[in-house]
Amino acid sequence: MIGTRNSIVQYLDIKNLIFGSILEIGDSVHLGANANALAVQRRRQLFYADEGDLLSFSAFTKPIPLPPIYESFPIRHKIHDSPNIRVGNVHVIAASNAAVLHIGSTNHIAMEGRVKHIRQINPRI
Repeated sequence: MIGTRNSIVQYLDIKNLIFGSILEIGDSVHLGANANALAVQRRRQLFYADEGDLLSFSAFTKPIPLPPIYESFPIRHKIHDSPNIRVGNVHVIAASNAAVLHIGSTNHIAMEGRVKHIRQINPRI
């Protein structure tokens, strides 16, 4: 359960926040981000209109297995003397591909980033 606290940020400087990334200031119950990318490298700039269907690649359709957890974790109950989360200065150059910059508390975070790289360096292309 998320408590009621204030997230106080004095200064936040972010240059780039792209491709399914999240900036969250404050408490949240669920955070989720997803980013899929298909990167094709060729000798010449060439794009075929029928390429780019992500679902035709198993890298985007196969389920990602979650590692099993074999140990039990103790339940912790925290009492915060101060209802505030105080942050001074944050400088971020870039966050990309399902990244999270979160100042606060959360119950559940689910992130997924998938990238398929293809290199076609055949001289006939």
